[in-house]
Amino acid sequence: MRMPHCAACGEGVQSYEVDLGGVTETRCASCGLPLQRRTTTRALRFRRVLLADDSAFFTEGLKGYLVEKGLCNEVTVAGDGAAALGLATAALRERAPYSLVVLDLLMPRLNGIHAAVALRSVERAFGGFRSPILFLSSRRIDPSLKPLLDELQPAFYLNKSSGGPLFDGRLEEVLQAVAPGRHRA
Repeated sequence: MRMPHCAACGEGVQSYEVDLGGVTETRCASCGLPLQRRTTTRALRFRRVLLADDSAFFTEGLKGYLVEKGLCNEVTVAGDGAAALGLATAALRERAPYSLVVLDLLMPRLNGIHAAVALRSVERAFGGFRSPILFLSSRRIDPSLKPLLDELQPAFYLNKSSGGPLFDGRLEEVLQAVAPGRHRA
């Protein structure tokens, strides 16, 4: 295998790659000089996604979309917030937290907001990772929800009722913001 040439070092050198969010740089292992830069179109990847919504039609559609687009490896579906909280707690107990939790706001038994608040408490109890939360609702965002989103960070909101096929690309934009390494826990 041919080693890339570094102008600063004056010879072929070992290199490493740095993902800069849509751009990948190949850099000299000795001095760090960028040797090559290319745009990457690599799909976002979430290892495990927990999806909670009381609409089977919606969950099956979103699950299929996430898997077909290569955005995740595994999707677990829960019919309400209580079931989602149970699954998330079990995952934390097994030290395998979900890399993304998608919650509908309005669900029976335990709604998405209460499930998220409880999830953050459980995560604190396990001393660990805060799974990014994506809230979905057919209702417009309520101004009183915005401070709660700040408290639950990383947390995002997407209105699922407007727009065409899977929110006219808005879902992709939000998933880009939610993607691993793109937020602070």
